[in-house]
Amino acid sequence: MRGGAVASLGGVIVLLATLVPSAVAAADQPTTVAGLLSYYYDLSREAERVNEELLSLQEQLTKQQQLAEQASTRAEEARAVADAASGRIGSARDADRVAGALAARHDLSALSAFTTSTSPDDLLGKLEAASLVAHLTGDQNRGDAAVQEAEQAAAEATAAETEATNAEAGVRASTSSVQQRQTELAAQIEQVSAALENLPPDQRSLLQGIDDYGEVSIPGGAVGAMLDFALSQTGKPYIWGAVGPESYDCSGLVQTAFRAAGVTMPRVSRDQARVGQRVDRADVRPGDLIFFYEPVHHVAIAVDDTRAVHAPSLGETVKMALIDEIGPITVIRRVIA
Repeated sequence: MRGGAVASLGGVIVLLATLVPSAVAAADQPTTVAGLLSYYYDLSREAERVNEELLSLQEQLTKQQQLAEQASTRAEEARAVADAASGRIGSARDADRVAGALAARHDLSALSAFTTSTSPDDLLGKLEAASLVAHLTGDQNRGDAAVQEAEQAAAEATAAETEATNAEAGVRASTSSVQQRQTELAAQIEQVSAALENLPPDQRSLLQGIDDYGEVSIPGGAVGAMLDFALSQTGKPYIWGAVGPESYDCSGLVQTAFRAAGVTMPRVSRDQARVGQRVDRADVRPGDLIFFYEPVHHVAIAVDDTRAVHAPSLGETVKMALIDEIGPITVIRRVIA
């Protein structure tokens, strides 16, 4: 039995050596279960970084789409104003020509139109001409300037529309590239997970880590409400992009837990890392947010000064862990005082 287990592990290690990208793989091939799991965790951390980047890009894409729509609306409105202004100036010029013709005949009023008309149709035509003259502004230069201003506004709005559309296209291209990388990593992690399942039960159990971290004391107030919610989600799977209630990613757990305490948080961990007050490691207390890696792409909620609850990575579940074993700490923030 022992020989079969060793053979199984050896086969898994060979498989992993072909799966792990060169940027992640170590110089020496793993020869222990710890080395095998290290490959898995490296891939998972890279996947989480890519996932957080994709979330951020999707938020940018949504904003750019809104800006492009707003710019398009403004451009259409500006073009309509320019067209209307041009039409009014055209009408004014027509009226100016009619006024000139009538003036030459000394026939500028409705009364003269009535007294000199030879037929009902002739009277109607002269009354319309007199009305045009009555509404004529008399300031042709100002009218031309108004048209030029309207056309300038339309040109600027069209340029803004083009810029917004191009920006949207750029973000969309970046999003597509990151999505492709995410798909590749997901396929690699799926293969690694399948390989890990081939380990003997006693070795596979190492992946689960420590489940019992002892008793937890929940503080009162908003911190307590937030922390109590987060801890109640333990055991639920990590799923990229999930914000509950059945699954979470790391920043999704934070956002939803804080919402349970009435606090609105950004969606992505790198944005969450800018909220609140910076705290030193020695001063960590329940409810503080602990951010990991550079650039930031993982977050955990402190349970006390040694433990934290978090959604670790693909293939794992929401759970508690020792703060200093989760990863390299980048910054700690206190959002709820």
